[in-house]
Amino acid sequence: MPARFTRLPETTCPRCESRDVRPARDRGLLESLLALAGFQPARCHHCAHRFLARPFGFAKLRWAKCPRCYRMDLSIWDPKYYHIGGWTSLKFKLGANRWRCEACRCNFASFRPRQRKYVRPESGAPPDADD
Repeated sequence: MPARFTRLPETTCPRCESRDVRPARDRGLLESLLALAGFQPARCHHCAHRFLARPFGFAKLRWAKCPRCYRMDLSIWDPKYYHIGGWTSLKFKLGANRWRCEACRCNFASFRPRQRKYVRPESGAPPDADD
């Protein structure tokens, strides 16, 4: 069953201590600047409390993360197979990397390196031997 919303990893609501916390949109320039330092606006699904969370510590700030599901195991995508918007195209001209999250199929550009390469899981059953 798919999740109703993307949860912020390792984040709990300071009011009700629920783990059902989702990302919220930035409100203004200050929250946009705090995002550079790793802070993420968040909202609790249970009590609707809005707060600034820090789902990743300083150690994980230097790595690229999927903007949808926050996974850090990423692969590379080829721009010739996809429509590229103006903002993404500008990032490429400035030297951004092309990362793809295979879990949610999100292609994005980031100046940060990936922490680990995505490895496709092998099938669970061994191939049958024909006698």
